Amino acid sequence: AISAATGAMLTNGLLTIRSHGLETLARSTHVVFDKTGTLTHGTPAVTDTRILSDRGRDELLDIAAALEAHSEHPAGKALVRAAPGSHGFSATGITNFPGAGLSGRIAGRDWYIGNAGFIAERSRADLAEVPAGRVDGTRVLLADAQQLHAVFVLRDQVRDEARSVVAALQNAGKQIVLMSGDNATVAHQVAAEVGISEVYGDMRPDDKLRQVQALQQQGAIVVMVGDGINDAPVLATADVSVAMRSAADISQASADIVLMSDELGALATGVRLANRTLRIIRQNLAWAVSYNMIALPAAALGFVAPWMAAIGMSSSSLLVVVNALRLTRER
Repeated sequence: AISAATGAMLTNGLLTIRSHGLETLARSTHVVFDKTGTLTHGTPAVTDTRILSDRGRDELLDIAAALEAHSEHPAGKALVRAAPGSHGFSATGITNFPGAGLSGRIAGRDWYIGNAGFIAERSRADLAEVPAGRVDGTRVLLADAQQLHAVFVLRDQVRDEARSVVAALQNAGKQIVLMSGDNATVAHQVAAEVGISEVYGDMRPDDKLRQVQALQQQGAIVVMVGDGINDAPVLATADVSVAMRSAADISQASADIVLMSDELGALATGVRLANRTLRIIRQNLAWAVSYNMIALPAAALGFVAPWMAAIGMSSSSLLVVVNALRLTRER
């Protein structure tokens, strides 16, 4: 049954790397999603730039891009794409703080780019200058040691199938949780759009790790769906981990199952297939136990001839194989 299901999973765009993944996926109680690259496409774009110093927009974008050129984060790639590249900046001494930001040196000056908490810890910039009010997107701040220079607003598109996948998983009895490193406002916006009620924003990788461990301590069986380098620790900790095709290599290496396409709907198919696999395993075990409880005493007492026993055992084996092969028709 597991062999047939593994083949069916691959046909449906899911590569099962570790054998325990199928059975644990069926028994799971919680599905935890990262936001960027899973519920969203993972290709954000810069939709607004708030300039807070006397430097020009293109210059600040080029400074941000020089720092983010050393990052694999989707937000960093968005800033690199948005930069005109006309200033020829190059950053040295890059330090990456997972889930928070980057620091580096450009033209003899230390620069910092990341979320508000990261900037507050490393710069004397006055964060009261950050424009107030609701922002439809993720804020990325750029500052030097003394001053806040710019606030970039990035927006990522939610996958078309995300809401239906969340609904399918909820109908399968799973508790859905969203854990995002983006600010809480953006996390709640995406959660409302796809139908998730339990939401956590402004989470660093170690925050996600602690939250998943807390769920496990309460008896939950957790499936973690992630995409970025920052998700590798929590993917390794979850009972079942699922990485997207576009995920970083370290995330895929930590995963039990990899989605071989960008279709999130394959995850709902995988859960349904895992549930069917568990049912068929139970059916086959029930049949085998029942058959042997009847056939073995009958053979021992001489009621079954050897040729009849051979035919019976072969037929029993054939029956469980045919029953398992029903899994290969799953689409």
